Amino acid sequence: MQHLILVWSIAAKDLKIEYRSRQAFITALFLALLILVIFAFAFDPGSSASRKASPGILWVALLFPGVIQLNHSFQMELKEGTIHGIVLAPVDRGVVFLGKMLANWLFLMVVDLWLFVVFIVFFNFNFSIQLLWIVLIIFLAGIGFTAVGTLFAAMVSNTRTREMLLPVLLFPIIVPIILAAVNGTQQLLIHDQAQFLANSLRILVAFDLIFVTAGFLVFDYVLDE
Repeated sequence: MQHLILVWSIAAKDLKIEYRSRQAFITALFLALLILVIFAFAFDPGSSASRKASPGILWVALLFPGVIQLNHSFQMELKEGTIHGIVLAPVDRGVVFLGKMLANWLFLMVVDLWLFVVFIVFFNFNFSIQLLWIVLIIFLAGIGFTAVGTLFAAMVSNTRTREMLLPVLLFPIIVPIILAAVNGTQQLLIHDQAQFLANSLRILVAFDLIFVTAGFLVFDYVLDE
C-alpha cells in the first residue's frame, strides 16, 4: 500500500508540473493534430483509400507525439537538481519508475483520447460501441510504449542528443506494439471483425507485462548510470 501511495505521489507531482506549464501537452497535441490534418487533406475522407490507410494514420498520430513528453519527463529533475534527491531517496527505485511511467501514460492517454475523437470526425467514421475496443487497444499500447519510453528517457536524459537518440532507441523496440495495435485497429475499422482481436490483445498484454517488469527491475541500474 505504501508503495502505491509513493507511485501516485511521484505521478501526481509530474502531472502538476505539466499542468502548470502545459508546454509538452500543447506541443504534442498540436503535432498530432497537424499529422491528422495533413493526412485528412491527402486522402478523400470516406474513400476506400482513406479507410485502408486509416489504422496506420491513427497510430502515427497517437505514438509519435508521445516522444515529446518522454523527453520532457526527466528534464525538470535535471534542471532543478532534484534527480539527485530521487537517487538518494530511501525508496525502491522501481517505485520511481512506476510513478514516472504512470505520469507519462496518463499524459499520453489524455492526448490520445482527444486525437481519437478528432480522427473519427475527420475520417467520417460512425461513433459505435465497437470503437471502445480501439480505446482498449490505445490503453494497452500506451502502457508498453510508456514503459519502454520511460526507461530509455532516463538512460539518455544526460546526453546532449537525447531528442534524437530517444526515438532511435525506442521505436525499434516497440515494433511488436505498433504491429499489434495497427492490426487490431484494422480488424475493427476496415473489416469490422472484433472477434479477431484476441491475438493483438495477447501480444499487447504480454509486451506490457514484460517491459513494465523489466523497467521496474533495472531502473535502479539506469539511475546509477
